Amino acid sequence: MKRVIVLLAALMVLSSSFVFAADDVKVEAGIKMWNNEWESKDPIDGTMKFDAALLIGPAVVVTLPNNLFFEASYLFSVTDYEKTEGPAKIEVERDDLDIAVGYLFIPEFGVFAGYRSTSMDWSVNDAGGGGSGSFDVSGPMIGLRGNYSFNDMFGVYASAAYLMTESEWKDDTGTMKEDAPGTSFELGVKAMFSKQLSGTLGYKMESFEGDKSKVEDTFSGVTLGVMYAF
Repeated sequence: MKRVIVLLAALMVLSSSFVFAADDVKVEAGIKMWNNEWESKDPIDGTMKFDAALLIGPAVVVTLPNNLFFEASYLFSVTDYEKTEGPAKIEVERDDLDIAVGYLFIPEFGVFAGYRSTSMDWSVNDAGGGGSGSFDVSGPMIGLRGNYSFNDMFGVYASAAYLMTESEWKDDTGTMKEDAPGTSFELGVKAMFSKQLSGTLGYKMESFEGDKSKVEDTFSGVTLGVMYAF
């Protein structure tokens, strides 16, 4: 139900953007995808690697005449992270919400600040009945982004962010909260299929590390996006 509510809200944002877009306001809306693997390094229990999960969802970018821009995206897993250990199978579904406001010093370079939330719900199925829980990471972020066009059709883009996030782990034994700052990097290419339609292909990596547990979680994989400008 949570996914449905957030997805509907995101679609409402996109719809309102179409309605109120003025001639001097650039609005881009579309779909983003991220196929990524998850590696969790625990100093006590060792390293766990999960099969890749595919996240997909709506995205919108609004650029104003004064060089301010707003961007938001909501991605959810259509295939979950999975790992099998003996008779036990671990499955993890994920939701990502990113909201940011930024300023372009020049068309090719800007800064942004915003909020990021990652929600992960996991379950273990085995002969003993298994268990379930959640792992959430959320907090403010700041970053840089840039792009360079080789011509009217092709270019490259990059972004880097520092995540001032906290994590919360819940299972049958209780709840653990800690600061879990992280970083996020993405590098890719952009193609303009027409004046309105564009696509991106890139590689993204993000990581978080708990200040108490020292558990480091790293997510990395290929990104794909299709955006339409109004």
